[in-house]
Amino acid sequence: MNEMDRKQLPYKAIKRYWKLIQQDSRKLNHKRFYRPIFRAHLTNQEIIEKLLSYSDELKEYYNLYQLLLFHFQKKRSDLFFDLINETLETVNPIFQSVFKTFIKVKTKIINAFEQPYSNAKLEATNNLIKVIKRNAFGFRNFEHFKTRSCIALNIKIERTNLILSRS
Repeated sequence: MNEMDRKQLPYKAIKRYWKLIQQDSRKLNHKRFYRPIFRAHLTNQEIIEKLLSYSDELKEYYNLYQLLLFHFQKKRSDLFFDLINETLETVNPIFQSVFKTFIKVKTKIINAFEQPYSNAKLEATNNLIKVIKRNAFGFRNFEHFKTRSCIALNIKIERTNLILSRS
């Protein structure tokens, strides 16, 4: 990216559509939209093809990434780590450091593949509460903050009626 001329189409296109490269190729949108950079109506798949045509190295790493992503999503740890071990010596040093980290924490990744547990919902809930807190710039009353969080999380709070005991 740094070697490219910033005023040329390849640089502008990659800078604009880099998020498409990170997406799963099997889940790309097939609707056509007008893309001002290319001055044409293109699908996301066609944009990816154009971006990959600019660099053979980018195409090679894109295919490697998609294969790793596929094995990760299908929870095939043996194929995932076999692919990493095969390509470890031939890839860019940035990829090498990432792959070495994967190998270092291999047991944890395999556990994540095998176990059905995930803390994704908990992390999403924490993130939502933090966003509410940030947007409110602080609540004067904690009950209001608690109520707002429960509304956002669609949690019903049961009201309890106090009963005076006659003892």
